[in-house]
Amino acid sequence: MSKVFISGSINIKSLDEKVKSRLNNVIASGLDVLIGDAGGVDKSVQQYFKQHNFAEVTVYCTGSVPRNNDGQWPVVNVEPPVKTKSRAYFTAKDLKMADDSDFGLMIWDCKSPGTLSNVIELLKKKKKSVVYVSSEKSFFNITNTSDLKKLVMLMDEDALLEANKKVSLDKKLASLDGDYPVSRENEKQIIYDKIKEHRDIIAKHELEILSLQEKLDKTLEPTDDMFTS
Repeated sequence: MSKVFISGSINIKSLDEKVKSRLNNVIASGLDVLIGDAGGVDKSVQQYFKQHNFAEVTVYCTGSVPRNNDGQWPVVNVEPPVKTKSRAYFTAKDLKMADDSDFGLMIWDCKSPGTLSNVIELLKKKKKSVVYVSSEKSFFNITNTSDLKKLVMLMDEDALLEANKKVSLDKKLASLDGDYPVSRENEKQIIYDKIKEHRDIIAKHELEILSLQEKLDKTLEPTDDMFTS
């Protein structure tokens, strides 16, 4: 059975009806659920599955004991790369879930860098995500870098700054694109090339306009009236 990695913002404490409907589909399909042990979305989704007596859940945690395991489901303990409880400590379990899952279901507040990072990790592994954006009350399918950039555009400036600070968002987007830093001279050349490209397009359109104008002028020329003596 396919495995779905469910994750979301720690600031989201309750689930919208659209999310509950999607979770009902997960239950009906009998998918294997991989979920973390954090508060917020992790805990809310755990509670929902417990209320519905859904057993196909595995809780992932960093270290030996999960912070939340409402249904007393099986646990995967992930060895952290560092001992201190830093971001790297807690994201170790997320990286493991991205490895073990087939796709993701994310519930996002347009701010959480951790949730966005999970979407990026799945995309790097050629796995898609379905992201529910709480502010839009809509689901977004993320299957390629273009989809991801549209998602990022929903973030405000403060959220972008925070994401760059915490998870190096710009670098992650660049690595997905295969883009690397360029020298100032190369950057100037790229801009010159873009300008030339647009000027060529403008010149082509101007020629087309002249051609169309000639055709229009011909249709307006007076014709002989066969009834004139």
